[in-house]
Amino acid sequence: MKENQAVSVDRLVEQFSNMAKMSWNKKTIWGLKASEVRVLLAIRKEGTQDRQATVSEISRVLKVTSPTVTQMINNLIRNSYVSRVKHSGDQRISLLTLTQRGEECADEANRKYTALFQGMIDHLGEEDSEHLIKLLGQVFEYLEDHDLE
Repeated sequence: MKENQAVSVDRLVEQFSNMAKMSWNKKTIWGLKASEVRVLLAIRKEGTQDRQATVSEISRVLKVTSPTVTQMINNLIRNSYVSRVKHSGDQRISLLTLTQRGEECADEANRKYTALFQGMIDHLGEEDSEHLIKLLGQVFEYLEDHDLE
């Protein structure tokens, strides 16, 4: 590796480290973890008036295991953000809906995330924002294909 490449590697590692340390993704809305808020938003997105979201769907959307989602769902149910009923045709399937409290939290989270990312777009400009979106997509694909383990 050339010296200038080593410097670039160090700078890239530093930026990823800075992102990981940022507190914005650890802040909570209504006392929930950021991951739980993402579950609320995923339930809203996957569920419709005609049907409810399932643990498997939320797991797929969030790219985490079903047991991880189940643990978060259990906490959200305990705190009255989500309700769960068994599927009438298959008792192994849990159907998830947001309670009124869950809807209100999801609304607030959506407003906050929209404002945050709209502010970022305004700060970077449209062209740089589109470039960033493209680059982040490429980084995600690369990291998925090149796991450290």
